[in-house]
Amino acid sequence: MTAWFSRVGLPLAEDERAAIGALLRIAMPHAPVAITVLASWQETVAFVHAAAHDSAWWNEEEEERELLWTKAAEDRTEATLFDLLTAATRGLDAELRDAACAAMAAAGAVDAAIAGEAAAMASLAAHQRALAEIAGAGSGHRFVRKHALFKGGRWPVGYHSARFVIF
Repeated sequence: MTAWFSRVGLPLAEDERAAIGALLRIAMPHAPVAITVLASWQETVAFVHAAAHDSAWWNEEEEERELLWTKAAEDRTEATLFDLLTAATRGLDAELRDAACAAMAAAGAVDAAIAGEAAAMASLAAHQRALAEIAGAGSGHRFVRKHALFKGGRWPVGYHSARFVIF
């Protein structure tokens, strides 16, 4: 069983720092990026609201998703590709939502909207990872690395103002 959101709010371990560094070398190879670790659900809520108006990270990920989709669709129909992605993430939504709610409750926080946001972002990461694998991008792909952070109990919230933010 994956420990979704089990490490949120904790200081980064050395292996987590290394994983983030590897992700950033791929995703932002020419940009200086500071790593910011959020310590609470409240901080994360504030960051999510502040970053909602900065679509740079989202745009980059969407461009990469489109490239992977095109590559994956070269040797399969779009319907088959959709079926593969659906199968890869089937049943994950409830597990992610429950894990986010449990992590929040353990921290003494209650916010169904942010738990839903956390679950949605983890679900998207699972979808992106599956697409990268179907497209043959390999284990070093940024989507595979981001998903690994989620599976390791973190919430890589995103990039904003030259900062990669993780909870």
